[in-house]
Amino acid sequence: MSAFDVQVDYFSTPSANNVDEFLYGDPLPALTHVEWKSWDVCIYDCIVKSKELMAKVDDTESPLVWLLPALSYQDELKQLLQSSLKQLYPQQTTHLLFYGSSSAHALIDLAKKNEWEKVTVIAIDATYKANAQTQYGYQGVGGLLATLQAKSYGWSQTSFELAPSIDFEKHNQLDGMFLRLVEQTKKPVDIIFAPGNGINHSSDVWLNSLQLLSPLINEHTHYELPNYKLGNIGALEGLVNLYQLTTSPAIVNHCEHALMISQEQLKHQSASEYLWISEEVHN
Repeated sequence: MSAFDVQVDYFSTPSANNVDEFLYGDPLPALTHVEWKSWDVCIYDCIVKSKELMAKVDDTESPLVWLLPALSYQDELKQLLQSSLKQLYPQQTTHLLFYGSSSAHALIDLAKKNEWEKVTVIAIDATYKANAQTQYGYQGVGGLLATLQAKSYGWSQTSFELAPSIDFEKHNQLDGMFLRLVEQTKKPVDIIFAPGNGINHSSDVWLNSLQLLSPLINEHTHYELPNYKLGNIGALEGLVNLYQLTTSPAIVNHCEHALMISQEQLKHQSASEYLWISEEVHN
């Protein structure tokens, strides 16, 4: 897979049922606060959502990859969700990625390594939205069904790194990722998707590392901060960002080098680099 295309086939969150409206429509207000009960209840809701999404899957021949909540250090919950999905769908649960917002980038890496031409993707996670008290309010579980298709030209992932990071401020893994990125490429970064949310100060540690990218960024670099508008949508986030990368005319017509930074609180940080391969270059 030298390049890829992302098609969203079905989108379902508590606040929206259309990905284009979710991305490009008027900013959606937070819904009435939903009481957070427990992760066990959330896992149950994820399983219920999986049935809704599996009912929409038409292609039974292509590999199916699941993008799931970041449960890196919650082994019992991870095992519960994993075993439940495997019991329900024994033939369709070979590939389970528990990386939350970084899962989509791990998916692209996996597809490249396996040289898959077409992949069916299901993403499920808890969703949160900023409320009037400038806090994240739990909204419920969202899901997304997508098709990833290999292309000869278009956006191509050139690097992907993911590393554990329990405390972003004391153990910031982005520093090393950014330094390696500068060493590996000399092409200016046109657009950066960053995880800032304006609520939790520790979520903006990427700003402290930004100076390391100074050889690659300038006053023309554009910044996308999806969490400000879309909220925290976990495993759906990376796919929604890639969908925007591949479908937005403003991006496709003006950008050739993209950097996507993602992180899960008390879990991990990751950086993914994407370059545009033109039809002329491919030929």
